[in-house]
Amino acid sequence: MKPLYPSLLFPDTDIFGYRQLPLLLFGCPLNYLQLVEPSPDDDTSVDNTVIVDSGLCNPHIPAPLYADRAKFTRLIHDIRERKDDYAAQLSALTMAAMSEKKEKSGGEERHQIISSLLGNKLTAGSADGDEQLDLWQARLVLAIAEILKKEKEDLLQEMQLLDAQEIEMLRSLQGETGTEDEDPFAELQRIKAGLDDAHPREVKIRFQSWLRLMKRAPLPDTKLWLASSPEAADELFYEFEKSNNGAPLPILELTIPDRIEAGPIYVVSRVNSFLEDSANLRVKIISELEALISSAGLSSDSADNLLPSGSEHSSLWAEMIEDHFPSGSHGSATLLFYLLPNCAIATLLGLEHDKLKDQHPHGLVAVLKR
Repeated sequence: MKPLYPSLLFPDTDIFGYRQLPLLLFGCPLNYLQLVEPSPDDDTSVDNTVIVDSGLCNPHIPAPLYADRAKFTRLIHDIRERKDDYAAQLSALTMAAMSEKKEKSGGEERHQIISSLLGNKLTAGSADGDEQLDLWQARLVLAIAEILKKEKEDLLQEMQLLDAQEIEMLRSLQGETGTEDEDPFAELQRIKAGLDDAHPREVKIRFQSWLRLMKRAPLPDTKLWLASSPEAADELFYEFEKSNNGAPLPILELTIPDRIEAGPIYVVSRVNSFLEDSANLRVKIISELEALISSAGLSSDSADNLLPSGSEHSSLWAEMIEDHFPSGSHGSATLLFYLLPNCAIATLLGLEHDKLKDQHPHGLVAVLKR
């Protein structure tokens, strides 16, 4: 048995990177926004299809492109693959234009930029035209953000080849004293640390773009909201704090691998193996979480009282993670769980939900922290 606890990832639109795959270990199936509907003629995402077909994740496509699909995919392919100055300037121009508020950047300028990218003329000035413009803008922001994230992850993967032992060996061969001022690898380590730093303004733009697309269709079945970074969670928490007196309450901390680097068939096998072995523990954790977010009233704002078995669960979970995904080879990250008292998240964000009446009185958010 693999007890399910469907989750919704935000604001990422690609869960197939080696640093996103560990999220499948708790919030399963993992729902995610997919920018473009699949095409039967497209064989570029066969690896992704293996994972989707396994039932571990579910794509959610709130705004299909239909006849414009090929146009959009060609544009994103050009931005991703072309390395000349034009492509770089195109990406920079698009992100810069969309980082400004509409009233500051000017609707006509924004319209011209997007129209030039698409190679056609969008009809601006009408309600329908402005809505389509907003949707294209949101898609471009999210697609370019994923391209930039992938480039960062590829660089991180290359830098991880220089592990601590190799660096020490090179230091020894070069006669280094070990002081930071003379250490040729100190700057490398600073760069590596900087790659993980998220820029709040960029995250805010991504969250707003993600939310704009998500509002085009009812939410998929979701028990848990999963933020891909603390900065992403802050966008949701900010909305919560505006509407509620108080702050989100931390209730649980679970260890997960930082990365799972393997082919799709092996990933599915490894994740399913963990889900099977951890089934009993997952049942206990999920049962306590469900009882908590379904309770009519909260007796205490203390995490120890809200989730009494939380520390015991965390310890047992960490042991199982280490057995299946040793930190020496997979790194280590953390899922921090927060309770949003008296807050239905879908309602807070103005999203539709097919089972609106069945929403829990309290929201549940897990935040990925590295």
